[in-house]
Amino acid sequence: MMRRQHWQQALQQPVVRLNLALLLGLLGVTVLLGLAAQWQWLNPALAQTLLVALWLLLPLLMLLVRWQLQPLKRELTALNLHAQNLQDGSFNTGANPQQLRLLKPLAAQLQQMSEQLRLQRNSLYQRELLLDTLVQSNPGPLILTDDRERILLANPAARQLLHGGKDISGLALPSLLACFPELLAAVAARHSGLLRLSGQRESVWHLAVSQFQLHNQQHRLYLLKPLSREIAREELNAWKSLLRVISHELNNTLAPLSSLAFSGKVVAERQQQSELSDIFNTISERCQSLNQFLQAYIQFAKLPPPTLATINFVKLINELQDQYEFELIGELPRRPWQADQAQLSQLLVNLLKNAHESGSPPEQISLTLHETAGRLLFELRDQGGGMAEAQLQQALTPFYTTKTGGSGIGLTLCRDIIQAHGGDLQLQNSAGGLLVRFSLPAI
Repeated sequence: MMRRQHWQQALQQPVVRLNLALLLGLLGVTVLLGLAAQWQWLNPALAQTLLVALWLLLPLLMLLVRWQLQPLKRELTALNLHAQNLQDGSFNTGANPQQLRLLKPLAAQLQQMSEQLRLQRNSLYQRELLLDTLVQSNPGPLILTDDRERILLANPAARQLLHGGKDISGLALPSLLACFPELLAAVAARHSGLLRLSGQRESVWHLAVSQFQLHNQQHRLYLLKPLSREIAREELNAWKSLLRVISHELNNTLAPLSSLAFSGKVVAERQQQSELSDIFNTISERCQSLNQFLQAYIQFAKLPPPTLATINFVKLINELQDQYEFELIGELPRRPWQADQAQLSQLLVNLLKNAHESGSPPEQISLTLHETAGRLLFELRDQGGGMAEAQLQQALTPFYTTKTGGSGIGLTLCRDIIQAHGGDLQLQNSAGGLLVRFSLPAI
């Protein structure tokens, strides 16, 4: 069997086939000369001489044919090697130009095709790399499933949301959504739209569901986008616009009222009408109190964009400790960090004020600063008993307050300041008190 395959491979060589053709042709001529001599069409002696001459010239003819076909064989070998490289996916090599002559146009076309394939492969690789980068860096969870809802692809945000950051490839999507009944119902209905996820810091999400065919099989793509920040930001902007209108109208009313109350008080004192003077004095005091209350809202509604500069942490901490008692845990940051120091000081003053008003002992109020590669994290803790769950849900809502005489904009202003710096504010109960955490990004 092996010998048969060897002969089949040998017969596929062009030189072997040509030599075999010459041999068969010579055998045919020999037969014709023998027949001619037998039938006396040719002199037997002459026929014998011709046969001897032909058989003597046969090796020479074969060598001549082999010598003439040797360059063509080298060119075919070079082109065959190039074709094998293309088959193996190597598009950076080509046939040796020094070995090409007769087949140079064919080699040029093959080289051009190789270059086109190389460019197409590089373009495809760059597109795949770009697509993978977009998928992996997408802040919203992205999940690709097959027709049986088995997860084929999930980005880090999806793994963090559904499985604590662990790999979920190959798992059934419905089983992972058991703790998210709202999302499970939307996925089962293939419904795109807004939904709320309980127990998540980002409560409002938008789910987009797409179906497509890939390798003749049905696939589904689920994309979740958090919308809580956008909704809160738009809500805050609406409140600020309303406050600016109301503040303008109230200022236009308070200014003449305060002036008239002061004038009325002066006239009443001249006429020695003490009761009327007390009335005007009360009106003046209420106007002044209402104006102070209004100024706090105006400050919130007209918060300017932050002016970034390097933070002087020593000066910042000393100014804060002059106003409120607290313990600084750990060391101050060593790297230079950028922020609006006046707004950052205002933010921390509001938080320290809340911590002291919570009933926490001053010595149990602490501030910690953690440096990471891309962020500076602030953590303020107290031992004031924390907040009820309902209060935590509403604490950052504008004008929500549980304090008597409170304005309800302190924490909202803090969140507005830190979001203007590119960070976010988080509240949570921790060890008998409240933990307030926010961070500044590296510039």
